[in-house]
Amino acid sequence: MSINEVILSASGACKLIDSLHSYCFSSRQNKSQVCCLREQVEKKNGELKSLRQRVSRSDSQVRKLQEKLDEMRRVSFPYLSGLLSPSREPPKMSPVVEPLSWMLGTWLSDPPGAGTYPTLQPFQYLEEVHISHVGQPMLNFSFNSFHPDTRKPMHRECGFIRLKPDTNKVAFVSAQNTGIVEVEEGEVNGQELCIASHSIARISFAKEPHVEQITRKFRLNSEGKLEQTVSMATTTQPMTQHLHVTYKKVTP
Repeated sequence: MSINEVILSASGACKLIDSLHSYCFSSRQNKSQVCCLREQVEKKNGELKSLRQRVSRSDSQVRKLQEKLDEMRRVSFPYLSGLLSPSREPPKMSPVVEPLSWMLGTWLSDPPGAGTYPTLQPFQYLEEVHISHVGQPMLNFSFNSFHPDTRKPMHRECGFIRLKPDTNKVAFVSAQNTGIVEVEEGEVNGQELCIASHSIARISFAKEPHVEQITRKFRLNSEGKLEQTVSMATTTQPMTQHLHVTYKKVTP
């Protein structure tokens, strides 16, 4: 029985008990009728008590479930659980990053991206890009690529895009699963962002040949799709185009 059914039943029992009490004390009823009605009242009182107990148990179960959910949130997000509310309003975008607002959203490669390099066999890949903000004067990004057939994870990177206030100068800070951390800088003009590596750091056991320079170009084309072209130079190869991919937006 649901809580609503319990409440309705309890309400009906209360009304019946009130009617029976009035009937019992009516001067027209004989003793046997009064006794019979008193038994019915006692029976209904017992039913009402049982219904109240059910409601109490249901309330207790709801409280326990809520406590479990709260505990799960605390375990999963021990620090954020007390700061973030599911019902809170989305953060307002900082005006500093407004020139890059055309990059916001979740994007999927369409068609698959194309990769090439003198030391590599040509290849294709799927990629999901998520670019967002939390109200700070920067954008957050993640790039996750997958093999088009096996869906096996491939290249992954994440970081931040910052704009120098009151200018079109942009800094792109990226950490990659290849062991590279880089800072690229450049300019945004309209719906086009061109950046080049300013500094590159790598783990001590990074695979050779080492990447020495990277350039990227992002643009929003006339179809509303995001394009990215990546070129790089290594210790053995000059600056050469490495990747080109077009994304369609799937969420704002």
